Amino acid sequence: MSDTRIERPAAAGGRRPARALAVALGAATLVLLAACGDRGGGSAPTGQVVARLNGEDITQLEVQAELAATPLPPNMDRKDAERIALNNIITRRMLMEEAKARKLDQSPQFQQQQRRTSEQLFVQALAADIARKVEDPTMNDADTFIRDNPSLFAERKIFILDQIQFVRPDNVNELPLAQAKTMADVEKVLSDAKIEYRRLPASLDSLGANPAFIAEVVKVLEKNPREVFVFANQQPGAPAPVVTVNQVVETRIVPFTGDRARQFATNFLRQQSVQKALADEVRRQQEAAKAKVVYQEGWGPPEAPQAADAAQGIAEAATPETATRLAPPASTGDAAKPAPAGGN
Repeated sequence: MSDTRIERPAAAGGRRPARALAVALGAATLVLLAACGDRGGGSAPTGQVVARLNGEDITQLEVQAELAATPLPPNMDRKDAERIALNNIITRRMLMEEAKARKLDQSPQFQQQQRRTSEQLFVQALAADIARKVEDPTMNDADTFIRDNPSLFAERKIFILDQIQFVRPDNVNELPLAQAKTMADVEKVLSDAKIEYRRLPASLDSLGANPAFIAEVVKVLEKNPREVFVFANQQPGAPAPVVTVNQVVETRIVPFTGDRARQFATNFLRQQSVQKALADEVRRQQEAAKAKVVYQEGWGPPEAPQAADAAQGIAEAATPETATRLAPPASTGDAAKPAPAGGN
């Protein structure tokens, strides 16, 4: 089986409810804060200082940073949006002061989480700094990539799939999936093992998947267009990978060319370069740590694959999400190949 990422649109609303709550909270405090007036003492703020809470300035720069991180309703007046962002800051700081008054920041759990958050911010800053110093691919680089990967561009394929999904159990290697020749055979194996699954139509666009993985899928299908093949996909935070068993029912050729294709190739190559630079930095730091860290027995550093995962994590922290973002390149070894369920 092979891990890969097939990016899908986020569910309606995505992560917005939590952020929307912050917006609503900020809006709800407008009346309260207006009623309080300027009770912080001193003259009214001017210039870059837009408000003052307990004598501490809040600047336009802070408001713009808050605004950038807050999803807002479309067509909202800019000034209204800035007022909401400002009052989100004020509300958050008031609540922070209340938490301090209750000495909640003195608990070991709080201090541990605070340190972890601070470490993550430093790592993100380092990752962003490394990413900024990576040279952009040239137009010739992009054209070469397009020429060398026709399955993504001139011969872009969209595979229409009959798909079975199930959470990978601990005993997955004991299941007789190797003997399954059809999707019905796979269903029987799962039913006999009392493993919950769902069968549904799906699609795999070669443009949004790892080129090495797509190349392996094409090889499998060239041998047998009706081959049942398996791969796994573990979403961030998920307790276990989701195994997908697939059979291609139709292959559509949808060429992707022109300026958009070149921009796509440029973005992909840049992401590759950024991830390589970040992985190199992780390895350099891990090598340097060998002389500085003493481990308790059984707590030594993980093997290389886990170290690579850490590099990917900081790569994602440094790389903005865009419509053209691709799954990171995986190893082209056996672990990256889709496995035929029938063992052919």
